[in-house]
Amino acid sequence: MWGWVVAMVFDPASATDFTYREMTWFSDRFQAVFRFELSGPTMATESFTETIQFTPTQAADNLDDARLESLLTLLGAVLSTSYYKAAAPKRYVIDVPGVTDAAVDYLRLVLRDGLAEFAYRNGFMSPIEPEIVLTQPVASAWPEDNWLAISGDPLVPIGGGKDSVVSVEILQRQRLHPIQFAVNANPIIHKVARVSGHPLITARRTIDPHLLELNKQGALNGHIPVTAINSLIALIQARILRLGPVVMSNEASASEATVRWGDMAVNHQWSKSLDAELALQAVIGPQAGLDPDHYFSLLRPFSELRIAGIFANLPRYHHVATSCNRAFTMDAENLGWCGECDKCRFIYLVLSAYLSPAALRAIFGHDLLDDEAHIPGFEALLGLDHHKPFECVGSEAESTVALSFAARRVDWASHAVVKHFLDTIPQLAAPHPDLEKPVFDTHASSRHIPEQYQQAQRALA
Repeated sequence: MWGWVVAMVFDPASATDFTYREMTWFSDRFQAVFRFELSGPTMATESFTETIQFTPTQAADNLDDARLESLLTLLGAVLSTSYYKAAAPKRYVIDVPGVTDAAVDYLRLVLRDGLAEFAYRNGFMSPIEPEIVLTQPVASAWPEDNWLAISGDPLVPIGGGKDSVVSVEILQRQRLHPIQFAVNANPIIHKVARVSGHPLITARRTIDPHLLELNKQGALNGHIPVTAINSLIALIQARILRLGPVVMSNEASASEATVRWGDMAVNHQWSKSLDAELALQAVIGPQAGLDPDHYFSLLRPFSELRIAGIFANLPRYHHVATSCNRAFTMDAENLGWCGECDKCRFIYLVLSAYLSPAALRAIFGHDLLDDEAHIPGFEALLGLDHHKPFECVGSEAESTVALSFAARRVDWASHAVVKHFLDTIPQLAAPHPDLEKPVFDTHASSRHIPEQYQQAQRALA
């Protein structure tokens, strides 16, 4: 008897509705469970369950459950993008109570701008703007006179790279006692946290494995606003532990578009941008009763070059910190810099303005500026391609200035990649004083930052 294996196929076009079905908070075990569904008249309903496990507090009796559940409800809407994108149907149904008008507006922004890259790269004709339907009454906004003011030590999300290292060190210098935080921390994050000497708090996000099965069967896939998700997880963890603000490490260039799509700017780093920061600040008051300054980026006014310059003077982190995304893929073990991706090239380039070839070879294990195979990758960073890479890299201007610095350094000028660009762009050999000034853009800074954190920013300027 012959055995037949039937390949399962998922047709995204068959889904007409996505439903945010349920959020359940288990206060006894500090765990949140979220349920979502994709459905349509010609398909079997696809159900998903995701869990977030938070670090508990010993003072469980003093939890502010009302604010916690309001934040968790908002979190569920944002992390739903992982599942919604499997088909991106034109109707998004919210079946969960406690959703304010402000939360609906925020979700609408996240779907449109946070999934803009996903839509662009999957060949959509326009940005994602589904009809959002609430089956429960709209929740009343928290009255502004009852918003919670910040109090306590800052919680600093860290990713194992240079930016959060700089934030932690600057806060420590200002005696603001940073507590580090990570979602699904890997060995690199643990190493960086140990070097800093400050506590590390973690949360565990468990994505439904059924989503991975659907991806293999034809579900749509692509980039989601991960920083927005992790930001809300951090805000919830801070409330559980009764800590102060969540202090991010997103720089000025995170707001720059990756590519233009008609009239729209598609930004790979949208959820790290100033627009995303201000939007999250604006929603946590009416949705969860938190003053806006519970969330902000300390590094918002600064260029990647300025941040790289500070990191270059922190040598104890040089051989443990890693920004390469290949070190953070699912099931990745303790990896370092791959030396092959756009992120590696960009970090190598900005650090070359401050570190010697020998120092960077010791960190990366390879000289990326002396290998002609990397020329096309550096061309993309400089904007000589169609657009800069869909990656968390700085602006084209920052890359150009960094290469100009290398071109005017004796120890870098003879390297193959630098020589190539000096031959093709002779202007790199000239100084560019206007571009080379360390960026401190007061207009790019959030409007809601407590004075003591503003002082920490000014110390960097």
